[in-house]
Amino acid sequence: MRDERFTQFELRPFTGALGAEIIGVDLRTTTEDTFNEVLRALHDYHVLAVRDQDLVPATLQQVARRFGPFSGNPVHTPMDGFEDIVRFVRERDDTGKVIGEDWHMDLAWLAKPPGVTMLYGEEVPPVGGDTCFTSLEKAYQSLSPRLVAILEGLTGIHSGRGVFAINAMQKRLGVTADVAAIENAAVEHPVICAHPVTGRRYVFVSSVLTHFKGMTEEESKPLIDFLLARATRPEFHCRLRWAPRTLGMWNNPFVLHTAINDYPGYRRVMYRTTVEGRVPLAAAA
Repeated sequence: MRDERFTQFELRPFTGALGAEIIGVDLRTTTEDTFNEVLRALHDYHVLAVRDQDLVPATLQQVARRFGPFSGNPVHTPMDGFEDIVRFVRERDDTGKVIGEDWHMDLAWLAKPPGVTMLYGEEVPPVGGDTCFTSLEKAYQSLSPRLVAILEGLTGIHSGRGVFAINAMQKRLGVTADVAAIENAAVEHPVICAHPVTGRRYVFVSSVLTHFKGMTEEESKPLIDFLLARATRPEFHCRLRWAPRTLGMWNNPFVLHTAINDYPGYRRVMYRTTVEGRVPLAAAA
């Protein structure tokens, strides 16, 4: 299937929920019209796999900055010479969990979580190593009006507690020395938000949502567990199958994602950067 609304390139949806691949565009040299159409696709589909991109750190940086300024990364050590790019390497003999193996949103515990995350595959396994995404917009649409009314009155507290330890377990990934700043970070986000461009509503839930403002963690846990379970239902998913020279990008605050650990014996090298986002805004009642 091809989405005929997009005329500057070929766009093929991944699933009925979200996600698409783009074929026939070079993001290093796109015209303004083509770039704006890529943006529109990102807002509509939330997850894009842009195929056949010849990128190195310098050109990845160039492409990313066209989407907006760097969001900052208070956790990972960047590459030498590129403060906005992190290199993720998993060697053939590495065992244990991969980074990002649990469902999560990037840096949800910041006041402005990254608006767009970009991941470029320099070396990918011949099979496996995919990334799965789930739509927080579809999750919202599945909720009953009564529950939505309750959630509209709630504010979530998202905490950096435990984030350092998860990342420090990855022996090939450099992490910041400022452990206390991460562990003590906590931010308030509305639970029911609206996309700043499309206006479509979504439920802002993340793996670091610890409790709701004015409630204890014990009181909050059953509802948080329900929302995470609802958000990660398979009918809200898509799967990005990596190939060499694929640039994956996603609207970070509107999805959760998870890295699939199913490629033992293969090497995987990825470059990641992020684009500054906005303070999540509560949806109008």
